[in-house]
Amino acid sequence: MSQLAWTHAHESLLWTGKRGSHHTFNYDLINSRNPKAQVSSVWSIPSVPQTEKLYGYHPTQKPLRLVRRAIVASSREGDLIFDPFCGSGTTGVAAKELGRFFVGVEKEQEYAELAARRIGAAVRGGVLGELSGGENA
Repeated sequence: MSQLAWTHAHESLLWTGKRGSHHTFNYDLINSRNPKAQVSSVWSIPSVPQTEKLYGYHPTQKPLRLVRRAIVASSREGDLIFDPFCGSGTTGVAAKELGRFFVGVEKEQEYAELAARRIGAAVRGGVLGELSGGENA
């Protein structure tokens, strides 16, 4: 039997809130600059660039561009972002750069240390000025 199989070409995002809370969806911040276009649930974002792996390697690291866009779409400055599988800390980096608070959980010490290095090096509010026109895929 052949070892060939379908490769995963997508990631699923879970978006939750406290019971009774109202959700946030910042459509205007993630929609295309073209007023006739509508944002799609499919985002074409390249894999993680080498510049995002300066502090170490994680086998399933997500691109900052992807996580930033999800956070911008679904939260406001000052909100709390929780990542129960923190890995390399990409969610924490994006949350800090976007002026959100962050709590992450990672059981592997090697990856928890990687996440701490990355999040520690991130600048709070560091990309907010870049998003004035929206961050589009």
